[in-house]
Formats: sequence, structure tokens, C-alpha cells
Amino acid sequence: MSAGSLSALSDAVASLPDPRSKQGVSHPYHGMLVLVLLGLIAQVSYIARIRRWATRHWHTLRVPLHFKRAQPPAATTLSRALAKTSVADFQKAFGTFLQQILAEDHETIVAAVDGKAAKQVKDADGNPLLMLNIFAHNIKVTLLSGDVKGDYRVEDCEE
Repeated sequence: MSAGSLSALSDAVASLPDPRSKQGVSHPYHGMLVLVLLGLIAQVSYIARIRRWATRHWHTLRVPLHFKRAQPPAATTLSRALAKTSVADFQKAFGTFLQQILAEDHETIVAAVDGKAAKQVKDADGNPLLMLNIFAHNIKVTLLSGDVKGDYRVEDCEE
């Protein structure tokens, strides 16, 4: 991720309110959220693994994310910060970041839509699980990924 992209991600997350009390705060809330988002973008899906990933990249991440300590926050600290953040706020911040990135280079974004029916995996009604994925290849971002019930419309993902 470029310095400009990291700055855009930090700006998007900075718009979220910090729900913690000011007493005993050791790490910047927004820095922790950006750290988790970066880990997820890097396809690291567990908090403990994100912390290990952050340790490997701490020399690059610490200053831009406004951390003062020599080591990244513990996995439990990251988990507590996430627990105080709603999924909607997290998605909104990431959506804002994507909009900023896409606005910079919107004429060269190429997306691919991929749908699959997982016949070996059934939903609660016994029907095959239907999955839809939309990838923006040149910026290496999954724009949409999830299971659908067969009545999914493109309008549902427009904002």
C-alpha cells in the first residue's frame, strides 16, 4: 500500500468516534482500527495473526498510524478496540477509503463478477449456497463477497 493510500485509510477511519474513556489509553484507537483493516486487506483474518503481522511491519506502520510504543498492541487490546466498534462504522470507514481510492483512478478500475453454486454446502432450507464475488483486480480489492439467495440485484450494492 502506498503512503497516499495509507493516509487515505487513516483519514477515513479518523472520522469514527473514539468510544473509549480518556483514562488509561495506551494506543491510538484509530491506529488500531487501521492496523486491523490493513491486516484484513493483507488477508490475515485472526487478531493474533494480525498482531504478528504488525510486529513484522512495525518499522513501517508505527509512525504513520501514530503509535508511540515500540511494539504493536497486544491481540486482546486490538480485540477490545474492535468490540467497541460497530460493524456498520467499520464498513463505512472502509467504504469511504475505497471511494477515495477509486476517485483517484476511476477510469482504469476493472472489476470481475464471479458467481458460484456450492452444491456441497446447503443453506438452512437445503438449497445449494449461492455466492457472489466482485473483484477490482488492478487495485487488488474485493468489492463484494458473500452468499445470496438468488434474488440479488446489482442495485442492492449501489450507494
